[in-house]
Amino acid sequence: MQAVLDKDVAKLGYRGEVVKVKDGYFRNYLLPRGFAHLATKTAMRVAASRKDKILLEKQRILDNAKEALGKLKGIKLTFKKKATSKGKLYGAITETDLIKAIQESENIKLEKEWIKMEHIKTTGDHKAVIHLGPDLEQEVTVVVKEA
Repeated sequence: MQAVLDKDVAKLGYRGEVVKVKDGYFRNYLLPRGFAHLATKTAMRVAASRKDKILLEKQRILDNAKEALGKLKGIKLTFKKKATSKGKLYGAITETDLIKAIQESENIKLEKEWIKMEHIKTTGDHKAVIHLGPDLEQEVTVVVKEA
C-alpha cells in the first residue's frame, strides 16, 4: 500500500514523501496518529508539487546550521565558579549554562540535546561538541576558572 507522510517518521521517510508500507502498519499506526494518509492520485500530485518546497526548506535549514557552526568555530567560553582548593567546583557546569553563554556571546539559540558533553565539575580547560546533524559538528572550548 502507498501512503503520503504528513509528518517525518523515523526510519520511514520525511513529510510529503510517498512511501510503500504494509496495510496493517498504515491502518494501525500511521493513520490513527496522523502520520500519513492514503496515497490517492490527487494526494500524490499534491505531494509531488510540495517536494520542491520541502527541499528548499531543508536546504535553508542546512545553510543556517552551517552558518551557526561557522560562528562557533574557535569560540572559547570562560566561566568563573567557586571551587575547592583542589579545583573541584561546588556546582557543575551543564548544557544549560553553555546555552546561556553562547546565546549571550554569539546570539545563537541552541537546544540542550544538540550539546554533547560531560557535566564539568573541575577547573581547567574542557571540550564540548555542538552537534546539529550528520557531518555538522563543532567543538567548543570551555575554560573554568576559580572565582
